Amino acid sequence: MCGVLGIYSLDSSILDSSRFNASLGTMRHRGPDDSGFYQDDKLFLGHTRLSILDIQQGRQPMTSQDKRFVIAYNGEIYNYLDIRNQLEKLDVQFNSHSDTEVILKCFEQFGPTDTLDRIEGMFAFAVWDKHQKQLFIARDRMGEKPMYYAMVSNAFIFSSEIKAILKTGLVSDDVNEDGLYEYFCRTKIAGSRTLFRHISELNPGHYLMLKHPKDNFEQQRYWDVVSQYMITKENTISNESYAIDKVEDILLSSMRSRMLSDVPVGLLTSGGIDSSLVAGMLSQSGYKGLQCFSAGNNNNEIDESPFAERLIDYLNAKNESNFQLNVIKKDVSSFLSMVEHLTYVYDEPLQFNNSVAMYYLCMESKKHGIKVLLSGEGADELFCGYDRYERMYLTAANQIEAGKSLVDLLYYGGGINNTTLVLEMCGKAYRHYGECVRGESYDWLEKNTDIPMMDLILLYDQRYRLQFLNQRQDRMGMAASIELRQPFLNFELVTVANSLSIDLRFNQEVRQRKYILKKISEKYIPQEIIDRPKTGFPSDLGVWLRGANGYSILSSLVNDSNSISRNYLDYDVVKDTIEL
Repeated sequence: MCGVLGIYSLDSSILDSSRFNASLGTMRHRGPDDSGFYQDDKLFLGHTRLSILDIQQGRQPMTSQDKRFVIAYNGEIYNYLDIRNQLEKLDVQFNSHSDTEVILKCFEQFGPTDTLDRIEGMFAFAVWDKHQKQLFIARDRMGEKPMYYAMVSNAFIFSSEIKAILKTGLVSDDVNEDGLYEYFCRTKIAGSRTLFRHISELNPGHYLMLKHPKDNFEQQRYWDVVSQYMITKENTISNESYAIDKVEDILLSSMRSRMLSDVPVGLLTSGGIDSSLVAGMLSQSGYKGLQCFSAGNNNNEIDESPFAERLIDYLNAKNESNFQLNVIKKDVSSFLSMVEHLTYVYDEPLQFNNSVAMYYLCMESKKHGIKVLLSGEGADELFCGYDRYERMYLTAANQIEAGKSLVDLLYYGGGINNTTLVLEMCGKAYRHYGECVRGESYDWLEKNTDIPMMDLILLYDQRYRLQFLNQRQDRMGMAASIELRQPFLNFELVTVANSLSIDLRFNQEVRQRKYILKKISEKYIPQEIIDRPKTGFPSDLGVWLRGANGYSILSSLVNDSNSISRNYLDYDVVKDTIEL
C-alpha cells in the first residue's frame, strides 16, 4: 500500500521540486518505508511506499528497461504470479519479484486496456509513456484504492489523497456546495463528486488517458457491476449445491491469494459471520499462528469480542491453528484525541461512526508487528446481509402503490435523513435542494430501473455504498500504515454472486439473508455465530457526544468563524441542535 502523486504540465515553472516534495510529504503515513520521484520536462511523478512484496527491489516510480514507461502504483495484484508466468513464457525478463514490475511488463507487452482486463486486485496506478507523452491513470474494479484528480488552467494533478493535491497550491480549496448538502442529507458524497469543487474522484473500474495536460477528457469505463450482471443473468445460477461449490471455490482462492506477503498478515475478527468465515477458511486451509484482532467495548452495549473468543477457541481446537486473539478495548476519552487527526486523514467528513474504532484496531495491530490485515467487508453487499434489504424488499410494493418513486425509495432509503432538520440547517443557502442531492448515483438508479428490485438494491450498494466503505478501509488503514485486504471483493466472486438467483441470497421461505454464505459457513465456523443476529461495528460515538468533552469540541467547531456552520449552514439552527 502506497501513495501516488503526479503533476502533468507544459509549464516548467509549475514543476517545482520543493512544492512537489511538500505535497508528497502529506502522504508519508501511506508509505513510511520509502519514497521516490521521477521528473522530466512535463511530469513530476512521486511515490511513498509501504513495503509488502519484494521489500528490497520494489522501489517506485519504476522505469521500464527501455526507459519508455514509468509507473507509480498503489495496491496489490493478487494474480501477479500467474501473469508473470504467462509473460515469462513470452521470454519477458524480470529484474525483481514485485507485482509493480508485472504491471509494467504487462503494460509493455499488451497495452493499457488489456492489462486492466488481466489483473485482479486492488489498485490505482499511473503510467507515463515518454515517447508518446501520454499519461494513463486507472483504478480497480471495486474501488478499493483511491485516485483523485484536478484540472487547472496549466496543469493536471492527481493523487491517492485530496490533501496532497491541495498542498501543491495549484488547486483552490473551494467547497463543493452540492457535495456538502448531499453529505448532510445522506451522510455520504457519491460518485466522482467530492467536497471540493475543483477535485474529482476517479470512479471504480475507470481510467483516464491524456496526451496533453489541457485535453478535454472523460472517465472511460472498463468494468462495472451492471454490465457484468447483464451478461451473467443470461445464465442465472439457481441450483443450490452448484452455487455452494462455485462460491466456496472462488472464496477459498481469494482468501489464499490475499495472504501473499513478505511481511506479517493478521485478521480482523469481529465475531460476525463474514470475518469469522475468513478466519475459518484460512484455519481449515492450514494457516497457523495468525494474529487476530477484535474490538472490545467498555462503554457500548455492543461488544462482539466474546463471539470472537468463541470462534478462535473453536478453530484452534478443530484445526490446531494456534490463532492468537487480541481483544482491543479503548476508553471513550481516547476518542477525542483521534477525531481531529482522522478528519485530516479523511480529507472529507467522517462518514462512519466506527471509523475511529477501525483506526484504533489498525494502530494496535501495528504494535504487534502486523502490516497487512484481512477483513470481511463486502459480504453484506454481495449476499444480501443488511436487514434494510429485507425490509425494503417486503414493503416496497406498498410504498410504490402509495405514490413513492422506486428511485427515491432506493436512493433515500425511504426518506431523506432527518428531512426537516436538514432543510432548516441548509436554510436559504440552497434553493435547489433536491437537485444538489440528486447526484451521479441518483442518475445511475434512473438508468437501471428495469433491473429487478432486489438485484438493483444490491448492485447499487456494490457500486456506491462500497465506495464509502472502501474509503474508510483505505484511510483508517493507511493512517496507521496498515494495508487492509478484503477477500469478498474479488471481482470474480462479485460476478458470480450477482449471477445467483435472489432466493440463494435472501431465502424468503425461511426469511434468511446471506442464505448461501451461511450454508458454506457450516463447514468452517460454529453454528452459534452463523445464527446470531447481525450487529454493526461497535462505536462509542453516542457515549462520547453525550459527555462533557464531546459537547465542548462540538461547541468549539460550531462557533469557529471558519466552520461550515458559519459559512454554509444556518448557524442558529446548528447551535440550537447541539444544545438540545
